[in-house]
Amino acid sequence: MRLHTHDYRAPDTEGIVDGAVLMHREMSRLLARRAPAALHDLTAGPGCVAGLGADDVVYAGSGPYAFLYHHWRETHGGDFRIVREVHTALWSGYWAQEELCAPLVRPGDLALFPTEYTRRLFIRNFPSVTACGSAVAYPMLDRLPRRSPRPVPPPGRPLRVGYLGALSLAKNFDQVLSVFARCHRASGGAVRLVCAGKPNDPRWEPAGVYAALDRAGVPADAVRMEGVRPQEELAAFFDAIDVLLFPSTASRETLGRVVLEALAHGVPVLAAAVGPAVELLPAENLVPTALDTLGTFDMGRVGPLGRVDEDILAEKLLTRDIAPAALRSTTPYADATFLRTLAGHPVPAPAGHDTVLPEAVRVAPRGGPAPDAAEATALFRAFFERHDATLTTALDARADRTGRDDPALRRLVAAPDRNLADYRAFPRLLDALVLPPLTYTLAPVTAGAVPTGDTP
Repeated sequence: MRLHTHDYRAPDTEGIVDGAVLMHREMSRLLARRAPAALHDLTAGPGCVAGLGADDVVYAGSGPYAFLYHHWRETHGGDFRIVREVHTALWSGYWAQEELCAPLVRPGDLALFPTEYTRRLFIRNFPSVTACGSAVAYPMLDRLPRRSPRPVPPPGRPLRVGYLGALSLAKNFDQVLSVFARCHRASGGAVRLVCAGKPNDPRWEPAGVYAALDRAGVPADAVRMEGVRPQEELAAFFDAIDVLLFPSTASRETLGRVVLEALAHGVPVLAAAVGPAVELLPAENLVPTALDTLGTFDMGRVGPLGRVDEDILAEKLLTRDIAPAALRSTTPYADATFLRTLAGHPVPAPAGHDTVLPEAVRVAPRGGPAPDAAEATALFRAFFERHDATLTTALDARADRTGRDDPALRRLVAAPDRNLADYRAFPRLLDALVLPPLTYTLAPVTAGAVPTGDTP
């Protein structure tokens, strides 16, 4: 078996904090060290799969672009296997990827997912994703420390609460601030907060956070805003906290890389009791969460699917009802599991996952022509090969058809650089010109629904 994959060791990924990009870069380095791998540049076109045969495996570890390899296999011949990945849940980028791949998937191809929750979501919505044609593998533990669980200070003692990740409504960061303010007041100032991450709105800039907490009666010296922490500085961040909050119900969430990082450093995590955290954490550390069953969501945008129970989260922090740091299963996150999947060997499905969200999601049917991988591939090549006139003409036609222009799309075309690691640029053009984002709703949760470990 000979592996082929996009070379993500390139320096233009430096400074990008997206978890999927970090994983792809790490996997590129792993394969270059440990396996006979041919590294190529996906943006150079179909030549990267020319001449590949039955002994070749293409690992499409480069973002939501696996449809390119499937299309090129059909149009340029070859019977090689393709291992594709899904690193975002309810987002048009990976949803479109699977729509485009679906008619081109062959026996032996494999879809990899970070969690069983995400795998179940796609199995329910795509006949192209089957139980035997998919697996859970997200290798990262072998590049993390293995520290013993750190004891949480008992009730009445000072507690350092941490938050790491995007400062956004999608991740319920406003609930982090609300719960922290309650705990700070109730403890007489014994609870403090340390935040690290990139604000996605002016209200989450340090000045905005300090002002909001001041209105809640919390002094500025009770919280520390650290901005974006480089990977090499994560140990110092985790050394400065006693417990990490992960209340995210973001529609795109498939793992919560920061959860694994915290656990590896011995820090316990309190998280929303839906989505990926259900299969990562002890049940005691899951906070009851109410889904938004009234709204309609746009798959082109990220937002919260629900809200954690702030009363229970605050009570857990104040009473220290927090189980020690523990990952329910390490197998999906080990290098050996990932390498086994590439070689075509079966791996066990994780036990105990969220059955609520996969059952609740209702995606609106797509109208119009069937998704066309050839059209999407042509757009990809026009973008990365700088056929700007072609793109401008397409945007002009869109403006004429819809009666409105989009300056943000024009700026994408006018930008001097094209970076494959920017997963938001090309998918936005794909949404505008080929596959408009779908909408979805969440059905009311069935009473008594609990995580389960069954296999489809």
